[in-house]
Amino acid sequence: MFKKNRKLQNYSHLAMVFHLPAFLTLTAITLGPLLYTLKISFFDYKISSAGSEDVFVGLQNYIQMFQDMEFINSMLKTFLFMFCAVVLEVILGIALAMALNSIVRFQKIFTSLTLIPMMVAPLIIGLMFSFFLNPQFGLYVWLVDTLHLPLPTVLTDTPMLAMIVVILMDVWEWSPYMGLVFLAGLQSISGEYYEAAKVDGASGSQIFRYVTLPLMKPVLVVGILLRAMETFKEFDKPFILTGGGPGNATEVIDIFTYRQAFVSFNFSYAAAVCVVLFLILQICGMLYQRFAMEGEE
Repeated sequence: MFKKNRKLQNYSHLAMVFHLPAFLTLTAITLGPLLYTLKISFFDYKISSAGSEDVFVGLQNYIQMFQDMEFINSMLKTFLFMFCAVVLEVILGIALAMALNSIVRFQKIFTSLTLIPMMVAPLIIGLMFSFFLNPQFGLYVWLVDTLHLPLPTVLTDTPMLAMIVVILMDVWEWSPYMGLVFLAGLQSISGEYYEAAKVDGASGSQIFRYVTLPLMKPVLVVGILLRAMETFKEFDKPFILTGGGPGNATEVIDIFTYRQAFVSFNFSYAAAVCVVLFLILQICGMLYQRFAMEGEE
């Protein structure tokens, strides 16, 4: 017994030795830029001003941030985008999961086919929608003109319509993912609950409301938190399709940060924004970990 424990201990030490280089490399890759970002957020580093990286301003960038109406507007746009996209993805994801769960034959094939949108790179999706909605040669304009539909031919020149298009673009990409997550939750529910509900005379809507949804609560919460964190970091698709426009109607917080860093070259202010976003995502990550662990229990 003693030899066996000693052998296991040697294997553990050997595993630590093999993992140590990868651990140190990943720590340097992630922690290094994070600490540098935190550092320059306390300075007035602007590439247009020589020596500005040595000008210490303390919390001035953070104070300026919460007084900046453009920052506040971008945060509001981000939360609006996140709320609408996640709500629609949850609704469509539940519907898709229930539809796939009801398929008896070729369920795996249909499930794989529904995942095609989320396999496409976000950059490509932005280009796809850009071509589709192009006012000169886009398929959308051709359909509106051919079928004489009472719809505007340009959807990205109006603030409200542009935001709707950006939201629907994200919904198109990620609803299948939510459907896959919820499908796993549906298939983990024991059939005994449904049989007992049917014996008690419950209707289909009552079974869904009082049996399916409560038992899927941990999966729903985890899926919502995961998508909320991802939509909060949205950049590629709205940047390609609208560039944050018209005006700043679709300028989510990552586009605002990009503009501050690589258009205005105000790196310290952009770093301060990144630190705040990091803290928000850390809180979301802690909530996700908490609900995920509760779901396992």
